[in-house]
Amino acid sequence: MDDAERQVLARFCLDLANLRAEVARLDETKHGQLARIERAAAEGRPISGLLKRYFDIDPATGLRSLHRGLPGAGAGRAHEELFGCPHGHCSREERPVPAGPVPRCQVTDSAMKRIR
Repeated sequence: MDDAERQVLARFCLDLANLRAEVARLDETKHGQLARIERAAAEGRPISGLLKRYFDIDPATGLRSLHRGLPGAGAGRAHEELFGCPHGHCSREERPVPAGPVPRCQVTDSAMKRIR
């Protein structure tokens, strides 16, 4: 998988809870479409085309994200710890909150791997 697709998968993983909440309010067809995208993501297959086809999400401009905010306005981060995709499928990296739980992959519900 190329770097651009790995970045799309990382954003998808990060925003999956929000997407699931949005799709929960939609019809069963959309539920199935999101499930297909999740399966492809869990298998490490490209999902850009599926996101565009099913939800008209242009990966070039990013997923609809609720993670926007002022820099430094969020919770603290443990700078010495860094976790990555547990399966190596995407480029997502997370720094957990100090003394917080290990971040999880939203696609496979697996604990992320410590990379530092």
